[in-house]
Amino acid sequence: MTKSIETMWKEGFINETQLDVPKVNDLYNRKSQNLVDKLLNMFAINIKAIVIGSIVMLIGMSLIGAPFLGLYICALLIPLVVIAQKELGKSNNISKGQSSFDYLVNFDHWLKTSIKTYAVYYRFFYPLFFIGMVTQGVVSKAGGKVIALMLEKFPTDILILGLPYYLAGIISLAFLIITYYADALYRLDLNIVYGRQFKKMEELLSDMKTLRNHT
Repeated sequence: MTKSIETMWKEGFINETQLDVPKVNDLYNRKSQNLVDKLLNMFAINIKAIVIGSIVMLIGMSLIGAPFLGLYICALLIPLVVIAQKELGKSNNISKGQSSFDYLVNFDHWLKTSIKTYAVYYRFFYPLFFIGMVTQGVVSKAGGKVIALMLEKFPTDILILGLPYYLAGIISLAFLIITYYADALYRLDLNIVYGRQFKKMEELLSDMKTLRNHT
């Protein structure tokens, strides 16, 4: 082919004599396969990025004197990698012996189920990550200086876990907000990385349904 499928798609069919069902079906088949392959490749790369990122995070945190925070973050990321590998493995069970439309429908179902599985873990990940960062900040020398300065500016005898009550209240409120919006945060992250491909998936499924209804 001298033109890519994406180029053909954008240009459309100028010559109406080309609008026969086999050619249109073939174009949709190749387009759907390219989209699925691209998404699966992105998922695989993301797993590798998490592993490499966790190692870099551990080394970086150790160099700045926060090795326990580095280990803590790695511990949070390990279940994510396990879940990601398990979910990616499930994609191999999607039957490819069906029509491209059926395969794409099944792939879309697997994708949405997988996203729900990730969402469950991220409801715990974000709050726990926040706790780790706050704890490191509080026990660090810089954090100690900030707390001492706050007590100097806003003195109080009411301390909660060594923190002035107002600071403890702010941290608690932030924790509750992050916990409540954890799912939304995950969806936002997901949309930033994969949003464009997901939109293409929806459009392709819609087009293929329309084509099937007119054949």
